[in-house]
Amino acid sequence: MDDTAIIRRRVRSNFTTLNNELIRDRRISWKALGILVFVLSLPDNWKLRLSHLSKEKEVGSGRDATRAGLRELGQAGYLCIQRERGECGKFVRTSWLVTDRPGDFDVDPPGSDFPNTVDPSSGKS
Repeated sequence: MDDTAIIRRRVRSNFTTLNNELIRDRRISWKALGILVFVLSLPDNWKLRLSHLSKEKEVGSGRDATRAGLRELGQAGYLCIQRERGECGKFVRTSWLVTDRPGDFDVDPPGSDFPNTVDPSSGKS
């Protein structure tokens, strides 16, 4: 007979608490879940960049793989990346909205890597 033992240690600092619904969400792959858990473990004021995330882990985490994981998170409602344009039409700001509960933001889920760009002439998306 096989037995399973799950060993947990009690921690008081430097840890992240996650809802089991997030961990068991079958809409996202292990890759996307790993990216989400890593991002949720970062401090609130962390500046997220695709280049930084794609270099964080060595195995199978190149730029394209990381981008695919981020796309999954966006489609599932855990991530929204917004790029805003300045007066000259150039991108001036990128905002990453990340949540542990899908649908927490009041924006449309991203359909691309950089959704919700603002039209500089109208100020509208």
